[in-house]
Amino acid sequence: MIALLPALLASLYKWKFEALYIVALCIAFSVTLDALTNKFFPSKDDTGNWSSVTLAVILALFLPGNSPWWLVFIACFIMIIFGKKIYGGLGSYPVHPVLLTVAMLSASWPSRFDYTLSVIGKDWGIKMIEPLRLIKTLGNSAEQVFSPGDLILGNQVAGLGNAMVIWLLIGGIFLLLMKEITWHIPLSFLSGVFIMAIILCLVDSEKFTSAHFHLLSGSTVFAAFFLATEHTTSPVNNIPMLLYGLLGGCLLVIIRSFSVYYDGIAYTILLINLCNPLLDAITPKIQGVEVRQNA
Repeated sequence: MIALLPALLASLYKWKFEALYIVALCIAFSVTLDALTNKFFPSKDDTGNWSSVTLAVILALFLPGNSPWWLVFIACFIMIIFGKKIYGGLGSYPVHPVLLTVAMLSASWPSRFDYTLSVIGKDWGIKMIEPLRLIKTLGNSAEQVFSPGDLILGNQVAGLGNAMVIWLLIGGIFLLLMKEITWHIPLSFLSGVFIMAIILCLVDSEKFTSAHFHLLSGSTVFAAFFLATEHTTSPVNNIPMLLYGLLGGCLLVIIRSFSVYYDGIAYTILLINLCNPLLDAITPKIQGVEVRQNA
C-alpha cells in the first residue's frame, strides 16, 4: 500500500474527484465482500490481512475515470469472489485477481473499458488518445505525437493510475529496497519488452514502434513491479523468475503488436500466471546429497 501511494496521489491530483470516488468505492465494496464471504464461508484468508484493500487500489488504478458505480461493484465482485475467495483466498488463487477482472470487464463491456472514450471533454494539453492505440493507425510515427517527458510523468490517456510511470517506478524501487520483491522479475520483464521491441523494429521499423515507447506507454512499469511480482502467482526460485519475467515482457509486445488489444497487459499476466507451476518446477540442484538405489 505504501508503494502504491505515489501513483495513487498522482491519480488523485490528475483526476481529482473521479479518482477519489472510484478508489473509495473499490475499497468499500472489496472489503465488504471479503468480510461477508468470510462470515458465511470462514477461511484462513482473514479480512484484516489488508489483501482486499491492496487489490482494490490496484483495480481502481486500472479503471477508467468515468466508471459508474455498478461497474465498480461488478469488478469488485468478480475480483473478490471469483478471483480470490473461491480458491481459498490469499496464497491460493492461480491467476492475479485484478487482471482476471480487467480481462473479463474489457471483454464484456469494451466501450465502458475504453480509456479514450473515458476522457472525452477533458484537455490535458496532449493528444487525447491512448499512445498504444495510436500505433495501430500511425505505426512508428505515433512516437512523434507524445514526448518522452509526458509519458514518464503519466501525462497520457489510460486508467486512473496504471500509466503513472515515474510514480509507479518510485513505488517499485521502494518494494525492492524493502525486499518485498527481488530484482529478477522486474528486470527480466522490462528486458523482455526491450528485446522483443528491438527485434520487431528490425523487421519493420515503419510498422512497429521503438522499445522506449513500449516501456513508457500503458501499464508496462506497473506490470513489471506490481503485477508480475505478485507473490501468489509468481515463481519463487531465481531462474524461474527470470524466465517468467522475460516471457511476460516478450508476450506483452507481441500482443500489443499483433492483436486487437492496445495494452494487452491483462492477457499477458494471465498467460504467464498459468506458466508459473511449470517454471517453478525448475529447482536448484541440491549439492552434497547422494541417492542410494537398492540392487
